[in-house]
Amino acid sequence: MVKLLVILCNFVNVASVIDNAIVMQNRLEAIAKNENSNLRPIVLFQAQSGANEDAHTFEKLKNKLVNIGIKKEQIAIKTAKINELDKIDLLDKDCKIRYIITINALKEGWDCPYAYILASIANKNSTADVEQLIGRVLRQPNARKYTNQELNVSYVLTCSNDFERTAKSVIAGLNGAGFSKDDYRQKDFRELDESREDKGILEYANDENNSNENSEFLSADVSIDNITKNIELENKVSKILENAKTMANEYDKEIKENSSNLDYFGDLEVKASKIKFEVEKIPQFIKVLPSGSILFEELNSKVLEKEYLEKDFKLADKDIQINFDLAEGSIFEVYLSEEDSLPKYKKVAQIQREYFKQYLKTTNDETRIRQSINLIFGKLRNDNALNENDLKNYIERIVNNLSDERKAKLLDEIDAYTIKIKNKIKELKSEYREKVFYDLLNKGIIKIKNTFSFQPKIQAYKLSSLHDKSLYQEEIDNLNSLENKVLTEIVSLGNIKWWHRNKDMKPGFCINAFINHYPDFIICTENENIIMLETKGDDRTNDDSKTKLKLGSK
Repeated sequence: MVKLLVILCNFVNVASVIDNAIVMQNRLEAIAKNENSNLRPIVLFQAQSGANEDAHTFEKLKNKLVNIGIKKEQIAIKTAKINELDKIDLLDKDCKIRYIITINALKEGWDCPYAYILASIANKNSTADVEQLIGRVLRQPNARKYTNQELNVSYVLTCSNDFERTAKSVIAGLNGAGFSKDDYRQKDFRELDESREDKGILEYANDENNSNENSEFLSADVSIDNITKNIELENKVSKILENAKTMANEYDKEIKENSSNLDYFGDLEVKASKIKFEVEKIPQFIKVLPSGSILFEELNSKVLEKEYLEKDFKLADKDIQINFDLAEGSIFEVYLSEEDSLPKYKKVAQIQREYFKQYLKTTNDETRIRQSINLIFGKLRNDNALNENDLKNYIERIVNNLSDERKAKLLDEIDAYTIKIKNKIKELKSEYREKVFYDLLNKGIIKIKNTFSFQPKIQAYKLSSLHDKSLYQEEIDNLNSLENKVLTEIVSLGNIKWWHRNKDMKPGFCINAFINHYPDFIICTENENIIMLETKGDDRTNDDSKTKLKLGSK
């Protein structure tokens, strides 16, 4: 039995993550006691992985929590190298552990159904890679549904600037556990950091370039005394838990109405399907590691990630040719909702819009240009692949190159201009990754190696055995009409040994290069030839298809 939904909350900095995690743990434990439940909610503090994953590093993290005011006996470290949970029964009613420090590369088998809160304490300019740990907070304590919906939900707290990528990591973790993007909800609680109100938006990150792993956690100004006296913080956590309760009720209703496989959410058991064939590892692209960067000779390569290909990407030498043919701009009002105190936006009324445009005319050109650059930069600076000074200079080059007429319209059409610039940068990065990929491939730094293994079993809500010759006893049943038609034709062929419905994100297979291409189906012939198949209607033949075909031919 599992704790669904997963509630993803994003905060302004690591200190806010710590604050909210501690208060939420206390609140959940109090709720459990009111229900007379033998339940002790645990927080998993996910430290940032890096080169210094030694005992000294994690001891510093532990001491930081102690200095905040958490009792030392309530904290344990569990990593691949350090195991303070050895001989500790986390389910024992007398166990004092409430906080566990771990990292993202956790593959050892350990059980922690009392884990409710996954709090990423990685530096906020990093992406919170929570995928590996999602499964640790999903399992329901005592395999029962609780009366208080807050205890039937999992919570993920982060402070990542790249919130979209963090959300994708959560979805990937859910996929790996047999669930989907429909099983989580997100709230972004980032707000203006009052300690920096006097800084321009261009300066926000310039004093946070300390690249040491977990530096923001170690320097966070947090104490138990301040947390317990913070009424605003208590109210924020109350609002999160109230929202969680509401969303869990709605989710229960959706499950009962829409799923023919589940009798009731409280009795949810994920369906599993075992593999039927022995399958050799499938090749993927790997990056050859320099000899001096590895500890063991056999670890001479790692599976290629497309982000590696853009690590030296710079905008300084890139063109600024962008088609800014825009519709008439719209002006939006950003405000805090009285309902949930969260930022909202709406298009302003015509009379307000005209007033605002008249106001803009009163500002001088230099001020308007500076404001425009600041706003565009603030919307684009969350891309971790970009150096912030490089990005700012690129935006300045684009804006300064605009005609006087476009400059005059820039500020009240800022969102449309930002989207155009964002798409341009995305296009430049894609071109750069492709060039670097083929350069390294020709130099032998990128090679092909059999690395991908199918899991012994797959898990999902909905599985089906309607089509013969499947790799697993049952396959994920989410095909559209075209895919069903294609699969029927495939199965009817006499030389097909097995087929598999591939997931469109991890742990599914992808052709990993300058793009990550997840084929719809993986097929094996009787001669052991592996075929990657993607279904596309006639209207979908485009440059993207040609790029994938070229990549697959390698």
